[in-house]
Amino acid sequence: MTPLMQAEQAVLGSVFLDPGQLDQLSPWLRPDHFYRPIHAALYAAMLKLHADGHPATAAESGEPIPLSWVTDTVREAGTRARGLNASYAHSLISACPRPTHAPVYGRMVLEGAAIHRSVTQ
Repeated sequence: MTPLMQAEQAVLGSVFLDPGQLDQLSPWLRPDHFYRPIHAALYAAMLKLHADGHPATAAESGEPIPLSWVTDTVREAGTRARGLNASYAHSLISACPRPTHAPVYGRMVLEGAAIHRSVTQ
């Protein structure tokens, strides 16, 4: 697996574990920065649920995250990405070494997007 894919998985896993990370990521990380369409769909779903005021995104750090955060995100993203299921969401959570490092993982995704765009243009 490439470092870019690991970074994409880690940033998504970070947001699953700590939805408050979206407050730091959403101003500069966009779904189109993700290389894998399934990851872009998941991040777009997370942003939508955050904008809609999902209860998980209002949880204080250290509070338990409602399971509905994962299931609602997968359901929302599933409208854009075929084959997405809760077990893939679990693998993303497992791929996240430290949720508090979400901005670092996000920056890696952003750098990967910039490189990919410069090569394909």
